[in-house]
Amino acid sequence: MTRSDEAALRAAVTDHLIVHPRIAQQGLAPAPNKRAELAAALPSFAPFAHNHYVAARAVLDWDHQIPSAASTLRLFLCYSEREARSFDAELQRREHEIQADNLYPEFDLPDYSTLSASETYVMVIRGGQFVAEELRFISEWRRRVDQAAQRAALTAVRRQESFQRSLHSRASEHLGPPVVIGWTPPCLARSSKWAVEIWLLTDFDGHRGRAHVFMVDSGSQAITREFFTDVMLS
Repeated sequence: MTRSDEAALRAAVTDHLIVHPRIAQQGLAPAPNKRAELAAALPSFAPFAHNHYVAARAVLDWDHQIPSAASTLRLFLCYSEREARSFDAELQRREHEIQADNLYPEFDLPDYSTLSASETYVMVIRGGQFVAEELRFISEWRRRVDQAAQRAALTAVRRQESFQRSLHSRASEHLGPPVVIGWTPPCLARSSKWAVEIWLLTDFDGHRGRAHVFMVDSGSQAITREFFTDVMLS
C-alpha cells in the first residue's frame, strides 16, 4: 500500500469520521486529538491479491445501549470507484433511515452493521481512551480460497508438531479433519502476505467446543500465528 493510500485510510478517521447520533448524544464523539490517536493506532492494511484501495469510509457505531458500554469503529475499504459509489449510496440511505427514526433519545435506532465493502474491519472502542480492540475482518469473498492455496496451507499445518499433538489428544475420533476457514489479512495473521486460516476442532459436544487455529502465510507457507479459540454452534 502506498503512502497516499495509508494517508487516505487515516484521514477517513481523522477528517471524515461518521459518528452515530446515539454516540454523539451521549457526549462520546471523539475530539480531533482523540481521532488522531485512534487513526495512529490502527494497524497497516494491505489489499488482497492485486487489488487497490480506492476509497475508505469510517463509522463510529453504537452498541444499542444507553449508556453505551462501548462503541464500534467500522472501517469500510472499497476496491473500485463503482463499488465506492454504490457503497456511498447505501450509506446515505442508512443515514436517512437513522435520521427519520431519531425522534427521542431513548428510542432504538438502526446501526451500520449490515453495510459491506470489499474489506470491512470492525474494532471495539471502550471508555474514553479511543484505542481499538478486538479487530475483526469481514468480507463476502473471504471463504473463496482456491484449491492450490488450500492444499499448500493444509500441508504446512500438518507438518507442525503442535498440530500433531492436538490431533492425537482430541477428545473424540469423530471431530473431522482440519478445516479451511478462509483468507485472513496480514494485520491479523501477523504475516507478510495474506494468510489462510485453518481450524482443527479439538473438542465439541454438539453445542460448544474448542479449536486449534493456524494462520499460514500464502507466500512463504510459514505458520505465523496459532492459538486456541472457543467454538459455539449458533
